[in-house]
Parts: sequence; structure tokens; C-alpha cells
Amino acid sequence: MNGFYNDLKAFRNRVGEELLRARRYATFVSLVSIDLSHISRDDEIENFGTFSDFMVSLRRFVRESTRDTDLLTAADGRIYLLLVDTPLEGAHALSGRLQAALRYFICDNIKSPLKWRAPMKEYSFPVSSNGTRDLHSFLDELE
Repeated sequence: MNGFYNDLKAFRNRVGEELLRARRYATFVSLVSIDLSHISRDDEIENFGTFSDFMVSLRRFVRESTRDTDLLTAADGRIYLLLVDTPLEGAHALSGRLQAALRYFICDNIKSPLKWRAPMKEYSFPVSSNGTRDLHSFLDELE
């Protein structure tokens, strides 16, 4: 998949590079974290041979729902989207669209309605005064 990092450390390094670039050129950079850790191998997954096939398809679905310039990785039941040149408002808009789209994708493939959610967190640089999660805090969380 284009724009997909298989190595979390390489993705973290890229986030750091984009953060430095945003600071240097006074641009925006945001990140969306999608928590799918509540979906497990024990869930009744339909339409896929294995749990792994389901997760690959889910990552592909997210990749196809974002811009070509957005970068993704997945680790520990989460998908991370790095949104280059995107302010917090853009990250928030994407989160809203993805939240709805993922709900349909998940409910079409998992029997239990208790699993039909995809909580998201948004991080951004520069940080606004309304208590937004700072992109630096995301880098700290990954260490």
C-alpha cells in the first residue's frame, strides 16, 4: 500500500521530520489516532477468512479514504494517520468522515454491535489554546 509504514519507529521518525518542517516553514501538521484495540481475534468476523485478512482490508479501507499525501501505520490495535499540511480543523473533519465510514465497514463485518465503534484522537501542530493534543505529546506516547 502506498503511504503505509510497516515500521512504527520509521513512522515516528517521519512524524518528527514533518513536525520540524512545519515549525521551520510555519505550516500545519496533524495526526489522527484510530483505536481498534477492542476488536479481537475472538470476535465473530464475517466476509473474511481470517482476522488478519479483516485487518488488512480495514487498513486498505482507511488508506483509500484518505489523500495520497497522508501517511499511515498500524500498531497495537491502532491506525495512525499523519496529515501533512493539515490544520486541526482538517483533522477533525477527516475524523468525522472516517468515524461514519468505519462504523459501516465494521458493522458489515463484525456481528457484535458492541464492537461497532472506532474512537479517535486528534493531535496537531501548532497547538491552539483550546487544549488540543499537541503532536509532541503523541511522539512522547510512542516512546
